[in-house]
Amino acid sequence: MNVADESEAVADGSPMAVLAFDHRERAFASVRPTGMTREEIGRSKELIFEAFETAVKAGLAGTRPGILIDEEFGAPIARRAAALGIPVSMPVERAFESVFTFEYGGDFRRHLLEFRPACAKALVHYRTTDSPETKQTQLTRLRELSEFLAEQSIDFMLELIVGQSDGGAGEIPSVDVEELCGSMAELQNAGVRVDLWKVEGISSHDEAARVAAQAVVANPRATCVVLGAGAPNDVVGHWLDVAAATPGFGGFAIGRSIWGEPVASWLDGRLAREQAIEQIASTYRSCTLRYMGARVG
Repeated sequence: MNVADESEAVADGSPMAVLAFDHRERAFASVRPTGMTREEIGRSKELIFEAFETAVKAGLAGTRPGILIDEEFGAPIARRAAALGIPVSMPVERAFESVFTFEYGGDFRRHLLEFRPACAKALVHYRTTDSPETKQTQLTRLRELSEFLAEQSIDFMLELIVGQSDGGAGEIPSVDVEELCGSMAELQNAGVRVDLWKVEGISSHDEAARVAAQAVVANPRATCVVLGAGAPNDVVGHWLDVAAATPGFGGFAIGRSIWGEPVASWLDGRLAREQAIEQIASTYRSCTLRYMGARVG
């Protein structure tokens, strides 16, 4: 697969299977109670990429495997993956900001053009109940980003976080679908054009269908991908089943739920490096196989 072809990635009918490890220092280190040094984070990301390559070699059931990696810790990985023809997505947001802020400020364009990823991702906390000032700031910045990406034929992945229910006893957590669709509509009405909506897990098919229908209101080629939120395997599995069985969903972009525990165990000396690689590769492959097994159409 040639990275140059990935500008048409959304139009391709094959589901995306994105291994996400673009987490910056605080979020990445959160998978280990004792935390991590910057050097340990860098080594861990190399290990995750090796696991990705291992899984791809083993076969991923007709999906389009790709990675979501940051520039700060993963620039060499991004370049290596692109050279291998692997679709690379990269984040543009500054981590842990309540209001969307560009990681590199006004220099975000230069950084994107340096790497020319197949897809640029922005993680945004947005609710219809936010203050008008906060909304305007976020909408202005996101519209600026979406216009630039469209000019450059780089797909725009928006990870829209509105919040989930915890789920009662025996219930699967689910995103607040009413709030999600309302927030999506406000973004669309403000001229923010999104190609890939990266959304929190949804527990029912009817609600997933509502989200998928909202996704294409302003962009007929838009699709949705489900994220993992670091959730347990059984919860992630249910979200994958729902997404796969819903037209308008086009895969997943999952990270800590796949690699969190093996990375922590490796750093703590409880797993050998090759064992950690195999565990990550196996879980990633399991996600793709489960998605394809539940897929409709």
